[in-house]
Amino acid sequence: MRIDKFLWAVRLFKTRSLATAAVREGKVEVGSEGVKASREIKPGERVSVRRGSITYEVEVLALPKSRVGPKLVEDYINDVTP
Repeated sequence: MRIDKFLWAVRLFKTRSLATAAVREGKVEVGSEGVKASREIKPGERVSVRRGSITYEVEVLALPKSRVGPKLVEDYINDVTP
C-alpha cells in the first residue's frame, strides 16, 4: 500500500491529498529516511509524521483494505510517539 494512502486510511490525515502534500513537503519519514508518496509501506515499519511542532511516530501493524473507522485504527498502527 502506498504511504500516502496508508496515512489517509489510518486517519492521520483528513484527506488523501493532504497526506500526499505532507509527503511531498518532506514531513513524512519511514525509518528516518524521506520518502515519496508512491513508496510501498509494509507491516513492522516505523513512520514519522511532522505536524506543526509535534512529530508523531507510529509503527505499522497491518495494512487496511480501505479507510478505517476511528475505533479500528489501533488494529493497524501502534502509536510510539515519545
